[in-house]
This record gives sequence, C-alpha cells and structure tokens, in this order.
Amino acid sequence: MARSHSAPRAQLAGGEPATERLAAYAASLQFEQLPAAAIERAKHCLIDAVACAIFGQRFPWSAIVLDEAMATGAGGPCRLPGVPNKRLHVPQAALALGTFAHAFELDSLRKPGTGVHAGATVALPAFVMAQAARASGRDLITAIVAGIEVMFRIGNATLHTPEHIGFHAPGLTGPFGSAAACASLLRLSAGETANAFGIAGSLAGGLLAFAKAGSGGMIKRLHLGRAAEGGVLAARLAQRGYEGPRTVLEGRYGVLEAFCEEHDAALLTQGLGEVYEIEHVCIKRYACHVTAQAPIELLRNLIAQHGFGGDDIRDLAIEASAKVLSHHSDADPADVMLAQYSVPFSVARGAYHDPIDPTVFSDRTLGDARIRNLAGRVRVSANDKRKGWGAGMTVALCDGRVFEGALDSFLGCPETPMTPDQLRTKFGSLTQSGSDQLKQSLFDDLMRVERLSSLDQLALA
Repeated sequence: MARSHSAPRAQLAGGEPATERLAAYAASLQFEQLPAAAIERAKHCLIDAVACAIFGQRFPWSAIVLDEAMATGAGGPCRLPGVPNKRLHVPQAALALGTFAHAFELDSLRKPGTGVHAGATVALPAFVMAQAARASGRDLITAIVAGIEVMFRIGNATLHTPEHIGFHAPGLTGPFGSAAACASLLRLSAGETANAFGIAGSLAGGLLAFAKAGSGGMIKRLHLGRAAEGGVLAARLAQRGYEGPRTVLEGRYGVLEAFCEEHDAALLTQGLGEVYEIEHVCIKRYACHVTAQAPIELLRNLIAQHGFGGDDIRDLAIEASAKVLSHHSDADPADVMLAQYSVPFSVARGAYHDPIDPTVFSDRTLGDARIRNLAGRVRVSANDKRKGWGAGMTVALCDGRVFEGALDSFLGCPETPMTPDQLRTKFGSLTQSGSDQLKQSLFDDLMRVERLSSLDQLALA
C-alpha cells in the first residue's frame, strides 16, 4: 500500500509547522481556559491511572522494573502510589508507574482507538513531575489536558497504521504525551517544548513481536513505562537547552513518514484549542485488551438475561473488525499477557468467571481446561460492518437455544462513561493492597485535586 507523504514543513494557518503549533499550545495552556468537561475527564483519567498502577505493581514484571528503578534512581522527590517507604527521581518514577499502569491491561485509552494510553503515558508522568516541581493540583490538571490534547492528535494523524507494520503504537505516541505534560509543569517556552518533541521522537519505539512470538509478553508492559520515562527525559533535556528537530512529526523522515503505513498530517492540529480530545478518553472495566471489552459485556449480558453458564455453551461466534482477527484471535495463548490479548480466551474466561474481578485474568485460570476448551470453540470472523471495538455475537447452547447480540460501545466509553460511583467501584477493587488511609481518602482527594496547593497532602501508601 502506498504511503501518503507530508510536505517537508506542513504549513498551517498562521504559517507554523504542526510540531511547533502543538508545542505552543502545550506551553501556553492555562487552567482557566479549560471547560468543566475537560477538567472532569482529566481527574477521572488520573484516578484510574493511579488505581491501575497500585494494582499493577504486584506482578513479577513490575517488580523487576521497580528493582531497576530503585537501583538507578532511589532517593528522589517522587512517591509512588501503593509503594510505601520508597522514593524515586522523576525518570525512574515515570518508568515504574507507566509500567505498573499497563501491567495488567486495565489502563485507559482513546475511543476511537489510535494507539494512545492517556493514564500510563500522560497522567502518571505528569503526577510524578508535579511532585518534583511542587506544582499545584490545578497545574497537574492543566498538564494532563495538554499532554492528552497533543498525544491524541498525533495518534489520530497516524491513522493507527504503525501497528499494520509491526510497531506497538503507544510506544511511539506516548513519549510525546509525557513530554507535553512535563513541559507544561516545567513551564518550558514554546521553543523549548518543540525541542522536547524533537527529542521525544528519537526516544519512541516498541515492536509487536510479542503478539506473534508466543513468548515474551511482559515486554508490552515496558513499552508504556519507557514512553513515560522518555517524555520526562525529553522535557528535562530541552529545559537544559538540548535541541531536537522541530518538524519531528510532519517533516521528512519524521514520525508520520517513518512509522506509518498511511497518515494525515492535517489531523495533528485539527480543532486544537477548540475541540477537546480528552473527552474521548475511554476507561476499561476488564483486565484484557480493549477489543475484548464489548464481546465480554455482550456475553455477560446474555448470561444475565437467559441464565446459562460456560458449560452450557456449544459454540460461540464473534464478528469483529479485521484487526481482532489478525492480532487478537489466538485461542491457545502461552502466558497471562497473551491470554489478555486474546479475544477468544478472554470471552471464554468471562463465561466462567466474573470479569469485574481483575484477579480472574491470571495464572489460576490460564490453565483451566474448561476455559481452554471453550476458547477453542470460539469462532472469530471479520465483518466490514464492525468498526473499531464493536462486536456481534451468536451463542449456541447445548440444549438448542441460540442467542444473538451486538454492541458498538461498552461501559467506560466516551458515549457511555462511568459515573463517579462506578469509577469509585473500580478504584476500590484495584487498591485493596493500600493502607486504610489510602483506601479511605485518596479517591476523594483526587476528585478534588484542583483544590490542592501541593500533592504532598495525598495519602499514597
């Protein structure tokens, strides 16, 4: 397929290249400019990211990253939610928290999907940079919005095509979101922020090899930690005067040309300052890939309506996008991560266990013969009518009954967002390892974080 190419310096209204215009936006954004909906979504994104990180730090792949972070960055100003008595410097804190948040397929993203993860690569690096900069809650919210507005537009402009050729998109877009948020907190100028983006472009990376190798699935978690860390490094180097290419997004050999099968540079700045991309943040309920969310919700709804269980299912057919068939249809995954990446296996798990409980997506169910047997009978087909994360489902039972359903959305999507009480429920389910004080106060404190003069007031462990 032929790639579309941008002009060497895509000129926009006012004559600014896209990279510089995004940088100017991130550097100038003020809390007073933000609409109430953007502030609310930023807080929900932060709350969800903190909860995902607290839950995610329990896993072996997270422990390894934390050990490395402590070995290289102990003694800094940053406290980690859910990790008592340890402090890190900002880059290592961002590395750890970004990895933790993505450690178990629970963190937020965008709908429609464009390869961006708002919580892990914007909210959490902003959270630790805000601690180091002794910033206020208002500054933190502003930084989160700035990072998301930049990163989501970059994701849009890629047309989500980097994954067609083997790149893991959040590893490419994430450094820019982190850099924009950190630049905001460090009060970098527009020129310094453009340099930060130029640096971030050379810190971007991540391959989808794990999806086809049958091994090494834990590397997927590290991609978001490295993206969060890369944005911190880019912003801090730019603050010291380090330079990077200031057409890194749209220019020759830039992100859109180098990483994308197709792209649309005009989307880099479309609606900037007028349309808030943060309103597209999507919060997941289940600890598996986003493409499995609607099929699981469909199946659970049918189970609730008709009173059958996993052992009653003879056959199960799912119609979904072509990407589900190409990337997420392995019915015999080798490890926990690959099982979470698999739509057939995740749906089969949902037939036997309540998927609201994140611990069911673990080793204790990975080897369950009933789940593996059912997963092998889940047929996935691509249907051009199924766009994005929507799915259709036909369930045939052993007694001859057949049930059908379809969903274009699921609870947590922008059009069907979680209520504060539903978000509190998810937060509570993920923070059981925290102290009594954390469990009693952190959710409410983060819900009013814009009133805090300092993050030192938060109970984080």
